[in-house]
Amino acid sequence: MVLVGSRGLSGGAAVLGSVSDMIVHYSPKPVLVAVYPLLIAEHAALAGGPVLIGWDGSAGARDALTEAERLFPARDLLLASVNDEKAAERPAGFTEAGDGRRAVPMPVDSRYGTSAGAVADTLADLARERHAALVVVGSRGRSALREVLLGSVAMQTLHRAHRPVLVVPPAGRRSGHAGVERPSPN
Repeated sequence: MVLVGSRGLSGGAAVLGSVSDMIVHYSPKPVLVAVYPLLIAEHAALAGGPVLIGWDGSAGARDALTEAERLFPARDLLLASVNDEKAAERPAGFTEAGDGRRAVPMPVDSRYGTSAGAVADTLADLARERHAALVVVGSRGRSALREVLLGSVAMQTLHRAHRPVLVVPPAGRRSGHAGVERPSPN
């Protein structure tokens, strides 16, 4: 895992990116971005708050869940899903009434649809409401250009959640094969 801090850039600097954004985008390892400054409520949540995991049923979400279970085995896990159709695909053991492993619906404001920004805002709000210690999201491994044009829930969450965010890269990038052209030995 890579641990980096965030200076909380805003405006033009945030649009152009930051060192932490670049590390998240290119790292083959999960990246934990610690925000600065933490407010009193966010700091208090670090001690015993649950881990909130963004869930959409994708391979990236499954990777995020696996990493959260591995890194935080003693924490309560909240699986937050925007899409009700994907709720049927949630992993075993996660129910809306569960203890320790709980499924939590995320009501995204229908005026904004399910854009990356709307989902990230809802995820950040839910993390605040549930006093989450951190948010864990998967990354789909888009190119930098696609990320700028289409947005990314992972990157938007980094800029909206006022607490640490763990971004888990796609399995192909973790194994060193995604997006890397290797010359043939012949």
